[in-house]
Amino acid sequence: MFLNHDAAFADITPIKTPTVPRISATVTAHTLLETENGWASVDTLQAGDAVATLDGGFVEITAITRPDRTAPLVHIPGGVLSTCSDIALPADAHVALHTPARWVDAPVVSVPVKALSGWCGIRPTLFNGPDLAELHFADEEMIYAQSGLLIHAAPSSGDSFFSKLNYGDTRAMLALSAGKIGQPDTVAA
Repeated sequence: MFLNHDAAFADITPIKTPTVPRISATVTAHTLLETENGWASVDTLQAGDAVATLDGGFVEITAITRPDRTAPLVHIPGGVLSTCSDIALPADAHVALHTPARWVDAPVVSVPVKALSGWCGIRPTLFNGPDLAELHFADEEMIYAQSGLLIHAAPSSGDSFFSKLNYGDTRAMLALSAGKIGQPDTVAA
């Protein structure tokens, strides 16, 4: 009853569980993705369905969630970025762009879609996307949408296989490809 328990308990350092980065892409529910059964709207897909990717294979969607947020949308006209029809994406989505020769080793870079505003008719809309869907994957992917648009399903943190450009670097790359280096960026102004 009167035992000394001072030595009975040791100091413990808690083990930190490594956080696995979430790999996902947020799109509108009406975005068309290529599946093994043809083109399907995101709102008709479910976890376990497979979608086409840049590497030529089909990869399984591990989960589909509905974000409890809205996001401003960016409108991409049909024919731009190899799309077959108009598409609206959340402004914080990332898409693939081919780069000028020898810019990076990867075939494409990932750019924020909002940085493309003013280029080839891409423009922000006045609407927020209420019908967003977040597609989750086991690995980082570039998924095909609206025929040829590549949407980046990127890790939420950490390194990415594809170079991810920020807004300024994307605008500089667009200016470089258009031969307008040194001219003011009127869209960003």
